[in-house]
Amino acid sequence: MEKSLAFILEFCLTLRLLKHYPFVIVDALYLKAREDARVHSKGLLIAQGIREDGHFGKFLVSRSLTVNPKPAGVSFSSLKRRGLENVDLVVSDNHIGLVKAVGKCFQNTSWQRCQTHFSRNVLDKTPKRLQWKLKELLKVMYDSPYLASARAMRNRIITEFEGKHQRQWLFLKQVLMMLWRS
Repeated sequence: MEKSLAFILEFCLTLRLLKHYPFVIVDALYLKAREDARVHSKGLLIAQGIREDGHFGKFLVSRSLTVNPKPAGVSFSSLKRRGLENVDLVVSDNHIGLVKAVGKCFQNTSWQRCQTHFSRNVLDKTPKRLQWKLKELLKVMYDSPYLASARAMRNRIITEFEGKHQRQWLFLKQVLMMLWRS
């Protein structure tokens, strides 16, 4: 079974990308893997491309990942060699290595922080009793159909949480003000 999984993984890592993916969503997954009779933590970088017609395509990027930006850069380079080009937007968490690799490998491509990771980071710093309310307000902000309504919701969140747990509020205000600077 291990040999068949290795074959599938190698196939996915070398598969030619024949479609154009203007949007790419990237995330890292850490797994335990047996290597040389020992169990090691290994990173797997996974990218999901979205084609112009809105259909998704999933492709593996790399078997190993560290906090160093170079491996992520090498992984993106392998995707480029496999046919990934003309990317308009890359969405990922705020992992410094991923962000640097995107800038290096996809010049003139926009990068956006993933809303799910952003929400988790903000909610982790929020007192438990306020998390459900903040989560609902963030959802309304994300689902706003217009930039003006998203900014209004952002401002409402900042105002509503002002004075509640000062340290967390300062963090919340700082990160929310980075969104849709006006």
